[in-house]
Amino acid sequence: MAKRRPILIISDMHLGRTGMVRTADELAPLIDAVEILVVNGDTAELHIEEWAADARRELDALRSRCERLGTRLVLLSGNHDPGLSPHRHLMLSGESVFVTHGDAVDPAVAPWSDSARIIRDRRREVEASQSPAERDSLPGVFHACREAAEAEWRVHGDLGKPTTIIDTLCKPRKIAAITRYWIQNPRRMNAFAHRFAPASRVVVVGHSHRAGIRRIGSRDIINTGAFGVPGPALGVLIDDRGLHVHRIVKRNGWRLCTTVVHHDPRSSATPEELRSALPGEVA
Repeated sequence: MAKRRPILIISDMHLGRTGMVRTADELAPLIDAVEILVVNGDTAELHIEEWAADARRELDALRSRCERLGTRLVLLSGNHDPGLSPHRHLMLSGESVFVTHGDAVDPAVAPWSDSARIIRDRRREVEASQSPAERDSLPGVFHACREAAEAEWRVHGDLGKPTTIIDTLCKPRKIAAITRYWIQNPRRMNAFAHRFAPASRVVVVGHSHRAGIRRIGSRDIINTGAFGVPGPALGVLIDDRGLHVHRIVKRNGWRLCTTVVHHDPRSSATPEELRSALPGEVA
């Protein structure tokens, strides 16, 4: 009997972007090893003119490879690809695992961005138009977050270049904003989960590009980092033995290290259980 492949959750590939994942072929070792691949936001740089054509081509290649291998691909939207998917979160393993990109927790989505004010103002505008019930619902929060993320490229016609190390070092405000976000983010994500996914024991996020695992109370906040600076990238595997976190390295393509850096036997699920919890359509 063939060994059943697990589900893998990753994020922040930024397909097409220099210094991230340039081609879908680089992901072959990851795709081949799993039955379900969830990309938790910022899959491709679809709104940066310099990289958009490459991003669209490689996104199509990713879908094609997953289809050929029988790997189910589920894409969640992030702030760099807000219109890529109608889905912004998943509840897995009997609602014990809450998966979302993580950009919804800050009013400015990315407070270190040069366009943070544009993003924040648009989000406030959308929230002001919502009813109290909408503002207090997960769909309402995600709608405001998506509108805010789209505001930047609607105003400028392009997302513009992402924040780089050199750019950050030249702007002390950015350093302060990024550092503050990294410090505060685990507790803010825990509060977000307490509000919208109270049964969750694990929260899987990305967005900040800062990989790490933080226990707050009885809940683990796992940030899967990014496929580039500052990294590293982490992969969250879920199977019938539990939830396992591995570091992802680039060695003849991106692949999982065999060493498990975190294990939670409580958050287990069979492929059938996971499939039933996923959106009905394939990305």
